[in-house]
Amino acid sequence: MAAAQQPADDTVLGLDLDQLGKIEVPQSATITPTSARRVPASVTVVDRQMIRDTGARNLFDLLETFAPGFHYLPHHWEAPHMGMRGLIGDREDKYLIVLNGRVLNEKTHFGALSERDLPMLDDISRIDVVRGPGSVIYGPGAVSMVISIQTESFADNSGDASTVKLGAFEQFQSLELKKVLTFGEDRHGLLLYAGISNYDGADQSNSAMVYGNTLTTAWGDQARAGEAASFAVPNNHEAWRDLAKLKLHADYQYRDFRAWLRYSRGGEQLASEHKVFTTPPMGSATEGTAESAFPVQGVGYQQLTLDLAQRWSLTPTSSLELKGGYESFDYERRFTTPLDVLNARFESHREEEYLLRATYSGHPSETQSLALGAEYVYSRFGLKSPGYPDLEAWSSTLGAIEPWGSSAIGLFGEHQWQWSDTLTQFFGLRADKDDYSEWMWSPRWSLVYAPNEQDTFKSVLSRSVRKNNAEELRKQHLAGQTSAPEELSGLELIYQRAFSPALKLNLSMYYNKAEIFGFESTTLSSTRVADFTYGGAELELGYKTDSVRVDFSHSWTKLRDFNIAPGARQKVSAAAQGFGNDLSNWSSQMTKLAASWQACADWRLSGSVRVFWGYPGAQDMIDYTNAANSGLVSGAYSATASSDPGYEDSTGPATFLDLGAEYRIGRNDHVSLNGYNLLGWLDQKNNKRMYLINVSNYRSEAAALALSYRHAF
Repeated sequence: MAAAQQPADDTVLGLDLDQLGKIEVPQSATITPTSARRVPASVTVVDRQMIRDTGARNLFDLLETFAPGFHYLPHHWEAPHMGMRGLIGDREDKYLIVLNGRVLNEKTHFGALSERDLPMLDDISRIDVVRGPGSVIYGPGAVSMVISIQTESFADNSGDASTVKLGAFEQFQSLELKKVLTFGEDRHGLLLYAGISNYDGADQSNSAMVYGNTLTTAWGDQARAGEAASFAVPNNHEAWRDLAKLKLHADYQYRDFRAWLRYSRGGEQLASEHKVFTTPPMGSATEGTAESAFPVQGVGYQQLTLDLAQRWSLTPTSSLELKGGYESFDYERRFTTPLDVLNARFESHREEEYLLRATYSGHPSETQSLALGAEYVYSRFGLKSPGYPDLEAWSSTLGAIEPWGSSAIGLFGEHQWQWSDTLTQFFGLRADKDDYSEWMWSPRWSLVYAPNEQDTFKSVLSRSVRKNNAEELRKQHLAGQTSAPEELSGLELIYQRAFSPALKLNLSMYYNKAEIFGFESTTLSSTRVADFTYGGAELELGYKTDSVRVDFSHSWTKLRDFNIAPGARQKVSAAAQGFGNDLSNWSSQMTKLAASWQACADWRLSGSVRVFWGYPGAQDMIDYTNAANSGLVSGAYSATASSDPGYEDSTGPATFLDLGAEYRIGRNDHVSLNGYNLLGWLDQKNNKRMYLINVSNYRSEAAALALSYRHAF
């Protein structure tokens, strides 16, 4: 994507508004270069200093702190789920994680999985969260957002350093090492990074697992609705199979050539849904079964990525970039099925990807920019997992897997035309085709109007797509079916006001029409489950000086209408059954405040608060489920979202408060103390995080501390 030199913060603060508006900085929402002011999207930028201020232990909490409309929820059956502007699902295939321009999503089953849970973040230079559709730039899957991570490199690094972190209450230890090697030229060098973490997580006393039903387990224990479970559950965020989390990265640059190699490993254990260990009708377990007979569920991964890129200047105003590489992704999941809870399934498979992409960028005239490109991806699926070398590849959709390969092509382009000093148009189009899918089209048209130095108005009309995961595409293909994509069509209006170089306002309003497709294993087809329209607004205020930074946001999301296909089953909203008019797995209003203060040369203070004002759509789903189970309304019996009468704990407000302090010891050493979810020491309900789909259950995030020591060499 477009890249340009970004001035240092102290230089930026000295510029006037007109100069600020003309600076071209690296962008993740366009292909043609443009200024930050004219980017045709809502983008949250998290830089190195913001990462250090939060003392973040993973991307989940880091992005939830700074990105308006961003939220994440745990899941009993899969890894935790990230959502944006109301869109969140039981797999992570509605958004993309991109690292240095390379999509990292696992494609066989789950989607975005790697990088998110790793507490080692000192290799990251910045993160751009493109809030809203992004398929026109990145292809299928960029429906709700794009998380674009830029790592440090030889040409852009914060220096050699080592960082040690120790966590208490949510226990972990991590070590990071970073070294830059120079080979005699200004743009010729190598950055090496290694990070490792032992993550034990938070036990039940510090991170209560709470179920919404009073129930008796198969082995005779009783859990009461709204109270911490009396039986053993995995530690919250405990590492998968007790394996150390790893991140290794090597980045080489020589002028306009860049190559990087990255390995990451992570994952976590999961607390079981109540249906697994309770007897009928609430669950599927057999009375008298010993507690030790129930397996621990969890998800793990490891990923190896090689990326090569070379850029050539063809003329003073045009260039060509070739990008290619290899990726291997190993996915593992241990889970139980409701009908056979004692025989844990080991879902394990590996995929490989070979990528080649060419992008031409040029300026046909002084007022126009053009980018055209094509990419080819060949993937191999269903390979044996090295994590389980004695097991054959197995998928919950396909069963035992015979390896297969498939190809995908993408054609993309963007035209930027500055009609006048105040008006700029962007038009982009991308077309994607998989061996097993139909053609998928992702257009975007945007107008950006900047009538003066302070005000900017933007309109963005776009459509993004999601194709099925590879295991589902394969099953349909074997049955002679061709998969249709999900689509999201949206309109966004954005107003930006720069009161001064330090104080800025952003207001975004959006209206989307979304589809939900489900895979039906009996008919071997991907069919529409529901479609719905919804909208929302995001208000942001940002203030930044040499010593103070404050970021405030409030976001609101509202469902307009929800239409379910005949006979379809879904857990997105109870509106179709006449209960409320909200999205079930979402907090309709969120408020966030983050601040940092360089109090003096040696002390830096920081803090943040995130308030989720309640989950009315989840309460609607609980009310509908309870009514159906009681025979008051039509509907099949379900224990998934049921609760005891009058229980509403999981759907009420939740508040997360973090505080931190950093002290500089001498010139090269810093020590930091960060506190997380501190209101939990007053009441663990303050820190509750409702479960996706099982919305009557929640887990409290532990009130915790972390001590960090960083030495710059």
